[in-house]
Amino acid sequence: MTTSPKTTLLSRRRFLSLSGQGALLAGGLALGAGGLWPRWALAEPDLAAGLLRMGRDIYPHEAIADRYYLMPLEPLLESDRALIADGLADLDRRARQAHGKRYGDLEREDDRVALLREIEDGDFFQTVRNTLVVGLYDNPELWQPHFGYEGASWQQGGYLHRGFDDLVIDWL
Repeated sequence: MTTSPKTTLLSRRRFLSLSGQGALLAGGLALGAGGLWPRWALAEPDLAAGLLRMGRDIYPHEAIADRYYLMPLEPLLESDRALIADGLADLDRRARQAHGKRYGDLEREDDRVALLREIEDGDFFQTVRNTLVVGLYDNPELWQPHFGYEGASWQQGGYLHRGFDDLVIDWL
């Protein structure tokens, strides 16, 4: 009786169960629930989850991976850790008072946005918002696939003969 070699498919779930801690550390990034996460996000999952939820509520792009929201925040955590930790704690406190749950656990987007509107004039909100606006919209990896922007055209002679009318995205 001859048997052919058995082909084993390794699913993501199976890989994570075999890897011990459920994460693959490689070059500062780790495989997490939403794709590759920065290493700091795995070390501080509550902080990362709160910032990720906040970032996605401020700039909602479902197709953009979590890591693009989390990576720009790393320098902010190094320079203003107390501001971020205190701001997220305040946001969680407000959410518990209003809804009995932490901010990140609120299912309804309207509830989360209402809480963000309460703090939008504060330093915490403005710091996170300003960091993410640059981190998301000034990232060349996201320009074409997510926003339809092809980059600067001055190197090719400007937009007159290239690009002024070739918008191919459907969200504008």
